[in-house]
Amino acid sequence: MIEMQPPEPPELEPDKIRALIDYADRMAAFMEAEMELAGQLGRATPESDLNELVEGWRFTAQGLRDSYDGRF
Repeated sequence: MIEMQPPEPPELEPDKIRALIDYADRMAAFMEAEMELAGQLGRATPESDLNELVEGWRFTAQGLRDSYDGRF
């Protein structure tokens, strides 16, 4: 069996990590608001369905939190 260790996240200043997590959270919220607005305006189309992108941003934020041991 091959033993492998996962890579360690880069050493970043805590404020930089928090900023990246916040950015990912805000992008998810922004895209959700865009979808809601498109629906309210009657302009919802398959192209304006951003659910997969929203989930990607949420995944990114959670991945950053997990990578830094949930400290953020």
